[in-house]
Amino acid sequence: MSLESVLREPLLHFLAIGAALFLYFHWSGGGSGPGSSRIVLTARQINQLAAGFAKTWQRPPTEVELKGLADDWVREEIAVREAMAMGLDRDDTVIRRRLRQKLEFVVEDVVAAAPPTEQELQAWLAGHADAFRLEPQAEFSQV
Repeated sequence: MSLESVLREPLLHFLAIGAALFLYFHWSGGGSGPGSSRIVLTARQINQLAAGFAKTWQRPPTEVELKGLADDWVREEIAVREAMAMGLDRDDTVIRRRLRQKLEFVVEDVVAAAPPTEQELQAWLAGHADAFRLEPQAEFSQV
């Protein structure tokens, strides 16, 4: 079997892609999501916690305060995962409304950042003209 025929083998492609995905998720912390038992607090998240503290208190947090923020974040993550595992997030109108509100905020930010151009609006209208078309109407009156 030549090297060229080995490189064309689909099984080799499958294994290489699988190994690449495994390594990516291993190094990126992809295994620390809600379905995982690992809880990872990244440097970016710590910086966000510190920025939120600084915004509220108008000063950077001390080491003790930052550790307290991190500990609180971990406790919150544990509670959220346990609540989701118990199904407390399902069939709850308050949670549904909050998720809808959060999605609307995200969408508003995206729309505000890049409003559509006149050409984009015209193209959309041309593609959806049937939704705005009125049926012809006739009226008769007796004299």
